[in-house]
Amino acid sequence: MEIRFGTEGWRGQIADTFTISNLKLVCQAIADELLARGTAEQGMVIGYDTRFLSDTFARVAGQVLAANGIPVYLLDTVTPTPLLSFAVRYLGAAGGLMVTASHNPKEWNGLKWKGPHAGPVGEQDIRQMAARVGKSAVQFMPFDEAKSAGLIRLTNLDTQYFSQLFRFIAPVASKKRRLHVVVDAMHGAAGNYFAKALEEMGCQVTRLRSAPDPTFGGVNPEPIQQNLGLLMEKVLEVHADLGLATDGDGDRLGAVDAHGNFVSPQILFSLLTLHLLRERKWKGAVVKTFSTTGMIDNVASLYEVPLREVPIGFKYICDVMQSEEVLIGGEESGGIGIPRHMPERDGIFSGMLLIEHLLGSGQKLTEAVDNLMFLAGHHAYDRADLHLEQKKKELLLKSLRQKPRTFAGFAVEEVQTLDGIKYRLAGGGWILFRPSGTEPLLRVYAEAKDPADVQKLIGAAIQLIEQGKSAAKDR
Repeated sequence: MEIRFGTEGWRGQIADTFTISNLKLVCQAIADELLARGTAEQGMVIGYDTRFLSDTFARVAGQVLAANGIPVYLLDTVTPTPLLSFAVRYLGAAGGLMVTASHNPKEWNGLKWKGPHAGPVGEQDIRQMAARVGKSAVQFMPFDEAKSAGLIRLTNLDTQYFSQLFRFIAPVASKKRRLHVVVDAMHGAAGNYFAKALEEMGCQVTRLRSAPDPTFGGVNPEPIQQNLGLLMEKVLEVHADLGLATDGDGDRLGAVDAHGNFVSPQILFSLLTLHLLRERKWKGAVVKTFSTTGMIDNVASLYEVPLREVPIGFKYICDVMQSEEVLIGGEESGGIGIPRHMPERDGIFSGMLLIEHLLGSGQKLTEAVDNLMFLAGHHAYDRADLHLEQKKKELLLKSLRQKPRTFAGFAVEEVQTLDGIKYRLAGGGWILFRPSGTEPLLRVYAEAKDPADVQKLIGAAIQLIEQGKSAAKDR
């Protein structure tokens, strides 16, 4: 059965492609790669989220690595991915494996592979490992035997991770103002860590969906608008100042203001960038993915710091973080990394920085957003995932490469192909067509100053696909 690797590792449906036998094959390939590099003796950290059988899968991964003579630090409880990444750096390990499918539906699980730098491994690492799958016999040893031999060590670094979080953020950041925050764990791995951190900052915290649940209450653990109805209701019910949500493994952040309105990841990324530049007075390049808002460009320009645009996937942001001084990097999906903390997305740390910003400025979240729009300009943004068969997807993308005069009534000024096909439009708007590498989907992203224009762009894309029109025609 095919094992397909994505931007950070491997995901599949449980009992379909994500099985114990396939997991053993992948972990043996990772072991072979570490042994070939000569880094195996540094050991590997293994963590797991709240998904069905995640703890079992984590043990199996450890048993394969241990059987290859590789020391394993197995985190002893459900932990968010950023804690796993922190543990890699803290222990000086060769890397880490996180059993999670992040924000995917409950039927899925997966394996994220982190490098010794505490961030996602690069494309070359994935390719080299994938080439080894099935090339050597799987080594496996009983769990208790591996523990007795000292090859598997149950490890807890919660205290050390909290110390890391508060290296940059002071506990009880303000005694003059106490924010009431609803923390929505979406039944994932980060909730209690996040709630505890905000309480240390002096916040009143109301917990929501904090109990581990492998079904996620029937809602995908992705902190996007359509999944946060319960958070919106709870914020209004308890008269909270805001609500914050993390995804299934805690590396992404979502937010709701005091009126129950969703605050997009584009705005959160821009707000945190502004906070670090204006209040913290930190410097460094700002890195964004190809599908991320132009507000970031304006904030970076306002404070005269370099802007880097990379393909979609945090590993590309991480590559820049390892090659130059970076202030912050982020994705349109809500994953934000600040390398002074870690070269990794951390929804908990991002949320703490947002609270610090609100406490320091004395603003409500709505006021902070208004101030951002005043400085960076108003931007509306949306995304749609459109079903399209692979062959039709390829034909459409080929036609889209030919620059049309207009799209949805807007003059097309430039066609960019860094990752997918983006039309830069007159008036500052844009639309991006990007195929999914693993599903029969075409992802469409659009941004403009007016929300109505964004819907016009998305609507034109839907019409184009439904009618099978050539993107090369004048539309």
